[in-house]
Amino acid sequence: MEKIHSGEGKLVTDGIYRFIRHPQYTGFGVAIIGFLIQWPTLITLIMAPTLLIMYRKLAKREEQNMIQEFGEEYLEYMKKVPRFVPKIHLTNFTKKETN
Repeated sequence: MEKIHSGEGKLVTDGIYRFIRHPQYTGFGVAIIGFLIQWPTLITLIMAPTLLIMYRKLAKREEQNMIQEFGEEYLEYMKKVPRFVPKIHLTNFTKKETN
């Protein structure tokens, strides 16, 4: 769990970071959407898209910093791991079992 909070100068690509590059923003996004569904008021209708856009921009800015710091290593990581939503592999669901 410590690697999530501190990479100690190294790029962390294991743990939750194997699935998504910005798990904290994904969590915030899910919470924001949850608030919007639970309390669909004028303020949540205004704030939800505003916050989601702000977090997306923040993530992109952070990625630029990561590219400067880690270079090609981070670019390769970006190619393999999605920003906010994990990839779903359906291969296990489509294979037929043979007995």
